Amino acid sequence: MSKIQNQSHERLLTLSPQDKEYLVDCGEGLFLRVRPSGGKSWVRRYTKLDGKRSQLGLGTFPKVTLHQARDENIKASLLIECGKDPKVRHIEERVAQLKASLDTFEKVGREWHRHATLTHEWSPSYSAKILRMLELHAFPTLGKYPIALVHQSEVADVLSKVAMSGTRETAVRLREKLQLIWARAVTLGILAVGQNFMAKGVADFKLPRPRQRNFAALKDPVKVGQLMRDIEGYGGNYITRCAMQIMPYLFQRPGQIRFMEWDQIDLGSAIWTCPPTIMKRLHADKHDEYAEPHIVPMPLQVVDILRELRQLTGPSGPVFKSMSRRKRKDGTYSKFISDNTINAAIRTMGYCTRRDITGHGFRAMARTMLRERLGWDKEEIERHLDHVSDEELGDTYDRTEFVEQRRKMVQTWADYLDSLRDGPAPSSTGDNAVKLNRVA
Repeated sequence: MSKIQNQSHERLLTLSPQDKEYLVDCGEGLFLRVRPSGGKSWVRRYTKLDGKRSQLGLGTFPKVTLHQARDENIKASLLIECGKDPKVRHIEERVAQLKASLDTFEKVGREWHRHATLTHEWSPSYSAKILRMLELHAFPTLGKYPIALVHQSEVADVLSKVAMSGTRETAVRLREKLQLIWARAVTLGILAVGQNFMAKGVADFKLPRPRQRNFAALKDPVKVGQLMRDIEGYGGNYITRCAMQIMPYLFQRPGQIRFMEWDQIDLGSAIWTCPPTIMKRLHADKHDEYAEPHIVPMPLQVVDILRELRQLTGPSGPVFKSMSRRKRKDGTYSKFISDNTINAAIRTMGYCTRRDITGHGFRAMARTMLRERLGWDKEEIERHLDHVSDEELGDTYDRTEFVEQRRKMVQTWADYLDSLRDGPAPSSTGDNAVKLNRVA
């Protein structure tokens, strides 16, 4: 520790860092800390009422000048003389400033959303979806009031209104987000623990249990055979037809199929290397330079389809190129088919996407029939689906890809689908009739 007589702002600016951190005594308990990195900050050292030594940071130098630091030091001295801890008062002031800046429920909600987006590494689309839900259902009614003045009956009314409109699932998700917003307010000191009526077991915000609805999928071999024949005979856009043909063979996510590009495809080795950016992963993982791609072995049927399609949309860019010239919301044109193309084509063939099959349902169809009908190993199926291991630290240590095993699996599956497609078509009447929920 050193003491400089007649300190001045200019003199303090000339202080150089040393190998170890040191303090410069500026009088009356005020010190300037100089770190080896060159950073400088103000510190007030004092003794608390219990006799223990403590210190209070007063800001960085030169952002906080010597004159300003001395003023803050005088305030701290006055508090100490009154028997108060200046650090406690400093925290109270910061909490008061925070409360003033978050003086309405909407401001607290937006602060929670900002924090949650960063903490949970939400993708931009999911983050926007959550914020939009709050903007539609919570902020208009509750937003202008301080969160401490929002009554539980008002929250119950908001949730009931959403539930009664026929969107119970939305009401359940909204309730979860409101609980997190109130918890964030407690964390920030805006609410006391006892004021959090959204905490579990405090107030009753019970809503009707939403009905669990899985993606529609076919599991009957006879119906699957008919589906494969219908896809084969699809008379719509050729690019869409190719995408429809590939979906059941590969059983990857529709979003992956949409964003397939020719530079990801190796037709010679029948491998599709899916980059992390098109996979279902956390936003940060998608853009991690060390993230591993998903390797998808392709059966011969898919290779043949792609060889023909390459003459139209290749040799570079999107495999399933959009032919639409409708502008998106941002004024640009999409290079890829839309996220609704596959389901629209399924409905065009007469299938109901709520009861029969969806683009995502091809995955459930393959997952079920590979196990039940073909007896394939569960772990190899899960790897092909790019599902996360359900074992603790499973994906941390187990990097098994089962590429060759999966190559045999997808070829067996594709041949099985072809056998169902090429089998005898059931009659429209009688015991073997295929009964589907056709859309008129």
